[in-house]
Amino acid sequence: MYRSKQYFVELGGALGLYAILLVGANAVERAAQPIGALKLVINLIPMIGALAVAWAVLRRLWRMDEMQRRIQFDAIAISFLGTALITFGWGFAEGAGLPYLRAFAVWPIMGILWGLGMVLAQRRYR
Repeated sequence: MYRSKQYFVELGGALGLYAILLVGANAVERAAQPIGALKLVINLIPMIGALAVAWAVLRRLWRMDEMQRRIQFDAIAISFLGTALITFGWGFAEGAGLPYLRAFAVWPIMGILWGLGMVLAQRRYR
């Protein structure tokens, strides 16, 4: 059975964990000013929260019925392909002078396209 409230509790907890780890890691890095491997470890600590977010999203997908999964599949496909085309094209455009696209910019692109894909997929299956 698909339970939206349960998902939002799981996702909210995971996002909360991510935010706490992010703020904490930034505070530790500023205070300790580590170098080398320790700096890398501290900077990667928020990934624990990011993994929890990914787990919550996967659990939601596994709980969906076939139609909801099909809509999500279409939305994710649109997001995947759109992100690939945008970042690939941007890579070529960097040769013409566009600024370097940081990896942090990829997830917002993917998230926006996933939302757009949801709208398109839901309209398609009405």
